[in-house]
Amino acid sequence: MEENSDETCDDRISKLPEPILHHILSFLHAKDAARMSTLSKVWDSAWNSLPYLNFGDKLFSKSKDILRLLRAVDQALENRKKHKISIQKFSLWLPHHQELCYVSNWINMLIACNVKELNLEVNKPIYKGICLYNSLPKVIFAAKALNVLTLEGFNIEFPTGDGVIKLSSLRELNLLYVCLDEQSMQALCTSCHNLEHLSLWSICGLASFQVGENSLPKLKKVNLEYCSSKLQLVDIAAINLEDLKIYSLDRSPKVVKITACKALKTLHLKGVNVTENWLEDLFNRLQNLESFNLTRCKDLKNMKITSGSLKWLTALRCGDLIAADLDTPNLLKLQCSFYPLSTFKLKASVLLEATLQLYPKFGTCGWHSKLMEFLANFNHSKAIKFSCFYDKEIVIPKDLRENLLPPLYGTNILHVTFQRQSNYSVVDIIDSMLWISPHLDTLSFTQAHSLKTVKFIYEDDNPCWRNKLKKVKLHNFTCMEKEKLRNYSLTNADILDEDEKPCCASLPWKCWRHTLKKVELQNFTLMEQEKMRNYFVANADLSEMIEISLD
Repeated sequence: MEENSDETCDDRISKLPEPILHHILSFLHAKDAARMSTLSKVWDSAWNSLPYLNFGDKLFSKSKDILRLLRAVDQALENRKKHKISIQKFSLWLPHHQELCYVSNWINMLIACNVKELNLEVNKPIYKGICLYNSLPKVIFAAKALNVLTLEGFNIEFPTGDGVIKLSSLRELNLLYVCLDEQSMQALCTSCHNLEHLSLWSICGLASFQVGENSLPKLKKVNLEYCSSKLQLVDIAAINLEDLKIYSLDRSPKVVKITACKALKTLHLKGVNVTENWLEDLFNRLQNLESFNLTRCKDLKNMKITSGSLKWLTALRCGDLIAADLDTPNLLKLQCSFYPLSTFKLKASVLLEATLQLYPKFGTCGWHSKLMEFLANFNHSKAIKFSCFYDKEIVIPKDLRENLLPPLYGTNILHVTFQRQSNYSVVDIIDSMLWISPHLDTLSFTQAHSLKTVKFIYEDDNPCWRNKLKKVKLHNFTCMEKEKLRNYSLTNADILDEDEKPCCASLPWKCWRHTLKKVELQNFTLMEQEKMRNYFVANADLSEMIEISLD
């Protein structure tokens, strides 16, 4: 028994290979990883040879902790330099710019240790209400082995001249809250030929951002976000670029040129000056674009997109948009938010999943008619999700239904989100939804933060034409041919009599009332369940008792 107990209490983790111990410690701040060294000689060895050093979390923000931080960084780097230990990743956050005098020496030691990833962040000093930027030690440009570099809070002046910048291995560069001018940007593009990912966030000093066809030939991803209003021009012609994001708060830059980016697959634009002609020219150039995100582009009035490659499209808060024409036969995902447009045309895949945010204008005349016309563009789509402020916007009055056609008779999945408390019963809501989409498989709606779901099971989940056919119209047949076809149809299908006037006489297929077999309710109250039971029993020829389940 004692021997078994000893085996159970054995420290098996300490017997793991050192690379695995390094992987475990890599998730810890250096402060906590150093504490692990007190557990045993194995953990002490793992800490002293750890190639991942994270001094980046703000655990040394107090003045009394700064000296401890400086000593800890010095000791850790000197030890690894002495034992020729390569550093895979080093992160450092300095709360005060005064400590920058130590950084040059640390960078020299990191270069000696062939550092692969370097993250440096320093608080910007404030003088008379103005943020100042800290000078970046230029020794960093000699880090030949560096693959990833992230800098925050610095004034970056790239050295000019051939051979001065030696970041030949740099693959990813992230600059946040830094000051950078065109000359330094040009030096970067000229020297870092292997750069694949470039991210600029809240950059001060740039009046233009330009990447030519011959510079940065391996560049695949660019993020240009929330730069200062000084930025007026973005001109990108990177032939291998696959992912581009341009975000702006004050509608700068004024001019955006995206040319020669034949490999571009994903494009995000926010707060950018986009016009109809610019957009049409963009898709003529970008034949391989698969995902396009357009947000807060208020200059766009008419959105016309013709693309055989586009699969995902987002158009949000483009307030002045009045018309859209989307010839996108392979579109799979669509998300848009606007008032139902007076002119809207859509050609998309039958697998389309659309998310629509509806914003009717106050006192809109003929709202429900316009809504039905708008939704009809999404008929035969796989799934529709839409949200509106009030249920009255989507609960179609029964007197209007007689003069309108159900817009989504080919849609199987429908979800509605009401952003305000409902004034209608769940029966009223479901009755309206089933009129809008009369052959649903799943209907769900969110009301007062509660998700309610109704699943419909029909007599035949995959009916052939014999089960679904209700009416046949013949054109340009002889009388003899008509008689033969009539006999054939009556023999093989349940054709309705001409004098019968069913609930779905105007539809090409029978509605849910004729083929509904079972209904499953989820997350309804007992009172709602009883009302729903009565509703479906009264409106459908159920072959089985309704199954009711609660979440």
